[in-house]
Amino acid sequence: MTRRKHAILGALSALLPILAACGGGGDGGIDVAGGTVLRNATVVNTRDGSLAAGMNVHVEGGKIRRVTTQPLHATGGAQAIDASGKYIVPGYLDMHAHAVDSADRDPPYWPLMIASGITGFREESDSPANVERGKVLNQDSAAGRVLAPEAIFHGGEAHLNPAISARDASNAGAPSFDHLGAGWGLLMDCSSEEQTLRAAALAGSLKPPFPPTFVTNPRAYDGAQNAPYYQRILDTYDEAKCIELSKVFAKNGTWQTLTLIRLRTQVYGNDPQYRDDPDLAYIDKSTRAIWQQVGDQFDKLPASAVTTLRQFYELQKRVSRLMKQNGVKMMTGSDFSGDMSIWLVPGISLHQEFRELASAGFSPLEVLQMATRDPAEFLGRQSSLGSVEEGKDADLVVLDANPVADVANLDRIRAVVLKGRYLSSAALDKMKADAAAAIARQ
Repeated sequence: MTRRKHAILGALSALLPILAACGGGGDGGIDVAGGTVLRNATVVNTRDGSLAAGMNVHVEGGKIRRVTTQPLHATGGAQAIDASGKYIVPGYLDMHAHAVDSADRDPPYWPLMIASGITGFREESDSPANVERGKVLNQDSAAGRVLAPEAIFHGGEAHLNPAISARDASNAGAPSFDHLGAGWGLLMDCSSEEQTLRAAALAGSLKPPFPPTFVTNPRAYDGAQNAPYYQRILDTYDEAKCIELSKVFAKNGTWQTLTLIRLRTQVYGNDPQYRDDPDLAYIDKSTRAIWQQVGDQFDKLPASAVTTLRQFYELQKRVSRLMKQNGVKMMTGSDFSGDMSIWLVPGISLHQEFRELASAGFSPLEVLQMATRDPAEFLGRQSSLGSVEEGKDADLVVLDANPVADVANLDRIRAVVLKGRYLSSAALDKMKADAAAAIARQ
């Protein structure tokens, strides 16, 4: 063989690995030998709601490796999923939950949360013991010993001290509030009679000791006594004051985790919509019994008090939207916590929160952002969470319809990718069925 032929063969041999990496099929594609390839999907940009169609997404080792229009060829141990007509968004984050202290319960909360697209949750019970349990849970999940969303600890529950104005608390550096401050909360600041009304409410409101099931639904116990103060806030509501307060929050970076669904279930504590909810099949019998008992307690409230409480909730929704319009940063959260949060089913309650936000006037994109992009900012984890981009965590939700077109499409989950593991709709359905069956056996 001539020296020239040897040189040509050597050059071709050097090119073979490059050709293989490009797929070698003449289509400019790339071979991937591991992980999962989601083909021909539409990727939703959580920054602006724009849609990138015809994208191929490769996840492996818990990370998003590629997001490209180039063909990706699954070889070796890789699997390919046809995602034509599907929409990919980041995994949902429930930024107000109490789940870690029930990590050992049977069945665990995790299957329902994952089947609802929740790939991470902010644990609000941040005792040292709970933080340690959360670390173990995350370690077990990373090692594949348990299938669970990430437990995130980033400050505990933030209620507003009723003796202090929300403005003063924000100016003092409060990083966030939950439930609009809880109780009458920050809406007291929106009253034209704030100072005198606050003093009267503090003097006349229900005082401890509270019944053991008080936290399950506080309004079932203090609703009648506190309704007059809620009514006075309604009667003296000053929107200009609320706008001013919103601007203080925006300036100070005081976030809100609204948990509207928690507020709604408190003032609709006996509603058949919740009492007869088929999703109660996922709740253990002892918890259901407590909820029914507290629902019966709510039934004892005077009709006038119930009317006031529900009107106050409508004002809370209105103020939530007003704050958003004035630049206040917000996140989604459910506040599910077992028997201590009436009618809230793990995972499913976050989707109820989505619908409450929509009914308050939030756009589908805003709701999506509050469940993905915005929590990533709050946590300081934009490099790993909040958008579908290369290098970020492979926690994804695959949807059957465009979530930017209708908030209801956030419910239409076709698959979930958790730490790079692809969970089909059949797998998610089985997880839910197994959870319901375990409850039925109790």
